[in-house]
Amino acid sequence: MFEELLELYKTKAAEIEKERKEAQAMMTLVLAIEKISNEQNAKQTDVDLLGRLIDQVDRLSKEVADLKSQVKAKQGRSVPIPEQGSSEGKALDGHAKSLIDIIRERPGRYTTSELVDMLGLNKTTVISVMKRAADLDHKVKLTQGKRRKLYLTYKHEEEAQGKANEPDSRAGEEDRLKLELMAMT
Repeated sequence: MFEELLELYKTKAAEIEKERKEAQAMMTLVLAIEKISNEQNAKQTDVDLLGRLIDQVDRLSKEVADLKSQVKAKQGRSVPIPEQGSSEGKALDGHAKSLIDIIRERPGRYTTSELVDMLGLNKTTVISVMKRAADLDHKVKLTQGKRRKLYLTYKHEEEAQGKANEPDSRAGEEDRLKLELMAMT
């Protein structure tokens, strides 16, 4: 009976030891899962923080770009046109010269929309090019039609000389047209 009791005690002790080891393994597993969860949360926090930092950098870069464009616009307004960026003036002159060549080869009356299609530029730039072409070549005439529609024509030598002999009654109208062009550009 003592041996049976000893045997029962040993099995009970083995079961208790086994349960203790299982409980300890379970506690270790729970702690490992908790540690992994904490690390995951820390990484998620880092990712959220990085996302917010990226958003701030994007916002700041947009603000810097806006400020740069405002500074350029202010400098552009304060600097007289001849002293402004030489590349812009050269480009405008180049477009104006090519426009003069085009309308010299095919004389006629061209609207702003037609010139936009021909030159492949936007309307504001074409208006500036039309004005510059009229300034560069006395044979190029800039006129305004109904509803502020602009026309560009090229006068041949004979027509230009014939008109030069007559008194120019439309000088005031051309000055008004130039002022309106400046207001449009």
